[in-house]
Amino acid sequence: MVTAEDVAVELRLARKADGKVKAFADVVISLEDGEISIFGFSVIGDPSKVVPPARMGNQRWFDVVVISGKLKALIYTLVAQAYRKAIAESNEVSA
Repeated sequence: MVTAEDVAVELRLARKADGKVKAFADVVISLEDGEISIFGFSVIGDPSKVVPPARMGNQRWFDVVVISGKLKALIYTLVAQAYRKAIAESNEVSA
């Protein structure tokens, strides 16, 4: 079972603070036999929402990776926490 200690999140705030995309995140999941790296999560909207990596098709966006169950909830929670922390640190620097 994957725990929070097994998941590393690298988050980058978007350059345009007033844009739809607020941040980008890459996730590395450490497993017993190796690692899985998933690049391209986004934090969008206000209130913020975590969305998985996606690519544009002819008419709509398609998820690049599908994550489900407790693993999805864990990853989304950790990305959201990293975003809130980055925003708080950014506000401290601005003040």
